[in-house]
Amino acid sequence: MSPFASIETRWFFEGDSSRHPDLRLWFESCRPFPRAAGLRIPEWTGRAGGAPDIYLIMPGCTDMGVKWREGTLQIKGCVADLGARSFGGGHTGGVQRWIKWTYSEVPDAYRALFEENGVHGLETAAVHKTRALRMVNLGSAKPEEVAPGVSLERGVGFEMTDLELNGERYCSVAFEAFPGDATTEAGFNAAVTAFLAELAVGPLGSDASMSYPEWLRR
Repeated sequence: MSPFASIETRWFFEGDSSRHPDLRLWFESCRPFPRAAGLRIPEWTGRAGGAPDIYLIMPGCTDMGVKWREGTLQIKGCVADLGARSFGGGHTGGVQRWIKWTYSEVPDAYRALFEENGVHGLETAAVHKTRALRMVNLGSAKPEEVAPGVSLERGVGFEMTDLELNGERYCSVAFEAFPGDATTEAGFNAAVTAFLAELAVGPLGSDASMSYPEWLRR
């Protein structure tokens, strides 16, 4: 698979989305952009068969994520830390550029790295996820919200995810725009600002904003 380049910002919270009803209501109901006909409330779905994402834990490393997801090896590296960015309304989040590689066929020795207890001294973490996704087309004359399954050349995904790690529950809110170029970055900034302008709680702060590798390290 070709590398997937993106621009992202993400926040994490203790407790799943049921502990944050105002945040979930905002995610499901805010409408800063025109919507394609027939769109409904975002659907919450888990991984195939309820399987978790298995992450390799690499001490001290917060700029790379390596995980096993639904039979694929995924390696994601941070290529640029763009720093904390203000999105208006007091909301602040760390923004990074990432590139992800996905491999569907890997040697058995690589698969063994993602056993429950890890091997060769490498620790793993099993993260169960249930996610809802919204998608905005940035490639049209004006941004428009479309169904998540629509193929886009340029867009931004807005997601909320319930997480379970070691019996503890969390949730995250994230924006991920693609491809990771300057044109997309301008659309990303505008889309994140527009969505957050309708959030009545918060503000979301940089203390809660981090990547998955940093969240796992904490």
